[in-house]
Amino acid sequence: MLDQLNLRFKYVLAFLIGAVITAAALRHGAHVYGGFSREEIRSDALMAIPFVALVVIFFRRKRRQ
Repeated sequence: MLDQLNLRFKYVLAFLIGAVITAAALRHGAHVYGGFSREEIRSDALMAIPFVALVVIFFRRKRRQ
């Protein structure tokens, strides 16, 4: 049981590290190549959080049915 918990923790940790690296690469690309300012990227990301949360809630409810 403990081995499976450690394995799950490693997967979650690896997923989070991958998500942070991907977010950093996308932010860098949007800033350097897309010409967006840091403030625009920040405000757009903050505005997207509620929409992403609603989509996650919607798909979780749909999967349970």
